[in-house]
Amino acid sequence: MSGGGPSAEFLLLAACCRWPTDAAVVRQAAGGAIDWERFLALVRRHRVSGLARIALEAAEIAVPPALVARHRRQIARNLLLIDEAARIAASLADAGINAAFLKGVTLAELAYRDQAVKQTLDNDLLVGPGDVAATIGVLERAGYRITDPVVPLDARRLPVLVDMVKECTLLHSGNRAIVDLHWRATSIKGLLAEPDLARDVRQVTVAGHALPTLGDEALMVYLAVHGARHGWSRLKWLADFNALLATIGEGAVASLRARAARDGVPLAMDLALLQANRLFATRVPDDVRRSRRVRWLAALSNALMRGGDELAEQTEVPRRYMAVGHASAVLLKSSPLYLANVAWTGWVSTEDALALPLPRPARALYLVTSPARRIGRAMRRIVDRGFSRKPERPMRARQEN
Repeated sequence: MSGGGPSAEFLLLAACCRWPTDAAVVRQAAGGAIDWERFLALVRRHRVSGLARIALEAAEIAVPPALVARHRRQIARNLLLIDEAARIAASLADAGINAAFLKGVTLAELAYRDQAVKQTLDNDLLVGPGDVAATIGVLERAGYRITDPVVPLDARRLPVLVDMVKECTLLHSGNRAIVDLHWRATSIKGLLAEPDLARDVRQVTVAGHALPTLGDEALMVYLAVHGARHGWSRLKWLADFNALLATIGEGAVASLRARAARDGVPLAMDLALLQANRLFATRVPDDVRRSRRVRWLAALSNALMRGGDELAEQTEVPRRYMAVGHASAVLLKSSPLYLANVAWTGWVSTEDALALPLPRPARALYLVTSPARRIGRAMRRIVDRGFSRKPERPMRARQEN
């Protein structure tokens, strides 16, 4: 499929991602000819093996063996991450560090009450910017090491990283569990009012472990912003948001939208509600589609989720994802300071900044040094290709879980 509307396989997968599962809707979506290899590729692309298997079984449709095997691996991974989250939470509490888990196993508990439904690849952990160094120390003592960024985070580089981006990635050297350590909820400063880790955090019991996460409204606002920033390119994100939406009822949606407005992201919330309505037929207020910007954001989302080649991963079409990301960022908010931060994020490379760590008063120089380094790299690639027939390596793109 190279263009046009969504395939029959995508529509079946979307039907599988409704929560609670609607077997009749799944059977109806599966009524035509289904290319099961394509369906499985879409399951992998959108990371929804649990939702797909559960829905097909509820609709009494034969589940492909490859999907069963994939789901079993997912459950094993989820159980590992629950144990790791409990261990990390206890260590952080002992160190007196306020923290909250975003998405992951806590979201699975809140949205589905079943750890076999949601696919979780890592533990997303949010701490305050002032606690980043101490948290990295706690995680390193627990067996983790930083894998992204690849340069050592010494006393000069760590402040640059904390100012420039929202997270770093750590990998456990033994069991290969991953922690994405966040100190901001979003990559662009000024987009979302940052959660208060004392006021907006609550405990959720997961497999007998008490784990901190954001409160209902703060969590749903965060999920709406996260999805909008990434073009809702994965069905799993929208499925999680929609499952939470089903737990709060229609009457609480007005309060949720008011919270999003207070946090400065009303368009992100209306986009999430609109896409939940379009993909899962969830009832939402009629006026969520009134804003032209929301409709434009939805069109950008559709272009990533099911437009062009709907099987394409971010690593395969990084420029498409980058273009949608920049356009979405500009559409979400229009304050001058925020737009200046959008421009800074798009112009200054974190890799370049870490290669030349500067004190905060001198960081305006990155506006010159970063493009200069990019030009230098481009020239080196041109020279290298002149002496080699090897194809150019594709752009690297960080994928979101």
